[in-house]
Amino acid sequence: MSTATELQRQELQSQEDAAQLANEINRLEAALKQMKDELKTYVKAYGSVDTGDEVWDFYESVSWKFDRDYLKELAGEIAMEGIDPWEMLNISKANINKLGWDEQRLSQLGTKKVTQRFTSRKN
Repeated sequence: MSTATELQRQELQSQEDAAQLANEINRLEAALKQMKDELKTYVKAYGSVDTGDEVWDFYESVSWKFDRDYLKELAGEIAMEGIDPWEMLNISKANINKLGWDEQRLSQLGTKKVTQRFTSRKN
């Protein structure tokens, strides 16, 4: 069996080579997840880890959820700043899905944006 490094040195020539590489990626990602979990446990217990190049620690990620009763006021204040509020306020994909509208209905109201994301999915 070839390793990922060996497969990287040569072009993939077959479906079997590609499947081998995909399996190696899955193995490495599982190992990476396990290593990160171990590092998280350490950082929780003892604090941040400085590698010299970077610092591993827990960092806050901040987001805001606005009360539905104040969304109109929020849009008004954005407009008062001279900014089009409709350029800033979007409906999430999850909320669009909750509507249950088909693509024909959605295309009457907006423009579909499709991006490509390279990932795997379970069979």
